[in-house]
Amino acid sequence: MNMHTGNEAAFRAEIAEFCKDNLDPEVRRLSDLGLPVGDEAALDWQTKLVARGWGAPSWSEEWGGSGWDMRKLFIFEEEMAAHGAPLVGTFNIKMIGPILQAHGTPEQKAHYLPKALNFDHQWCQGYSEPGAGSDLASLQTRADRDGDDYVVNGTKIWTSGGHLANHMFCLVRTSREGRQQGGISFLLIDLDTPGISRRPVHHFYGAHVFNQFFFDNVRVPVANRVGEENAGWGIAKSLLEHERLFSARHTEARRKLGRLERLSLEVRIDNRQAIEDAQFRDDLAKRKIELRALENATMRALERLVDDGGIGPFASVLKLRGIEVNQRLDRAIVQLLGPDALPAQAAWEDSAALDGIVPGEARNAAESRYWWRGPAIAGGSQEVQRTIITKHILNL
Repeated sequence: MNMHTGNEAAFRAEIAEFCKDNLDPEVRRLSDLGLPVGDEAALDWQTKLVARGWGAPSWSEEWGGSGWDMRKLFIFEEEMAAHGAPLVGTFNIKMIGPILQAHGTPEQKAHYLPKALNFDHQWCQGYSEPGAGSDLASLQTRADRDGDDYVVNGTKIWTSGGHLANHMFCLVRTSREGRQQGGISFLLIDLDTPGISRRPVHHFYGAHVFNQFFFDNVRVPVANRVGEENAGWGIAKSLLEHERLFSARHTEARRKLGRLERLSLEVRIDNRQAIEDAQFRDDLAKRKIELRALENATMRALERLVDDGGIGPFASVLKLRGIEVNQRLDRAIVQLLGPDALPAQAAWEDSAALDGIVPGEARNAAESRYWWRGPAIAGGSQEVQRTIITKHILNL
């Protein structure tokens, strides 16, 4: 599938022009380094996207979306990443929006979708628990029916962006009969409700991305349940089709490869540019081949998604290889930089003198490498993906 000819090429050019005219160079620099751009800058970018009609590409036009087909969605994601646009509103735009459009009541759509689009509501995902990660169906957070409310008790952990959110879409256990998956419901929870507390879960280098939430007799209206009681597992799984194609993260890998190539002109090995070193060139060639193979696999998945409406267990192949390619690129960058890769963002902010000591492209290199240990677990660990491939593709 060629996505660079005719109408597709014109659409790419339109996106590139928009980014050139509207994206702050500092925001692009931070995005290129894998650093957070800040809440204000992210909201400003989302406001510009909404004004252009691109704020919710996968949503229907009825609810302020672009109404694009999968090809245009794919091109949009690629070009935004290629031009360093910040990733904005994943939980609002890519998760709760599609879920509500597919499964929400008219009242839920009217109340929640406009606020998700303009970020009056900032959403987070309440899935994982201390004892339920890859085996998510074993979750224990309870929601007991009491009249027109559910009373929720339990805890959720590894909640990305939870310290910034005011709403959570949450999987809770409403029945213990039958299969584990059959007793799970999908609730929308206002995080200002009494009985909810949260605490930060810091990365070892100080970053605050994750959080843990505690629910102590939290009353949630039954009207905030999406779909039928005990049908939450199927609703959560339906979201995967919105995300599976992008699980390869090939656009992020492409940007890392560009960073590695730029560094090869800055860093010296034995008094020569790194790019002149035979061993480095050999390693660089391997990384390029792996990335090209990943991009080709992603194109095949897009064809299958367009033709068949889904990609099934091939999603596990994309996630497995996408994580591996990104991790190997991060490792190559860190190995090339040596100790210069180590300063975390806090060190750069505390000591401007580092700019004269370490190549600017070194910023956040080690942080990026360690951060990518997380995606290898989230959404199903690499071991889980291999099991899926073994059973459903190789039939072993």
